[in-house]
Amino acid sequence: MAAEPDNLVLSLLRDMRAALAEVRAVQDEQSRRLIRIEGRVDETHESMITGLGLAAHASIRHDRVEERLRDLTDRVERLEGKP
Repeated sequence: MAAEPDNLVLSLLRDMRAALAEVRAVQDEQSRRLIRIEGRVDETHESMITGLGLAAHASIRHDRVEERLRDLTDRVERLEGKP
């Protein structure tokens, strides 16, 4: 009789160990996937920041060019005597 409870406990422990190994395998796969997703999010964030920076820079340059063109147009009109 004494052998039966030990065998039952050992059997349950083996089952628990097997289940735990499966859980660890799933967790490892999820960790790898999460690392890949984080990398993609970081790349997307960097691309967005770069794109916004370029757009802002282009907008500022466009405004400067427009201002310069307006100044030159005004100057030419004054030199030609146009109102």
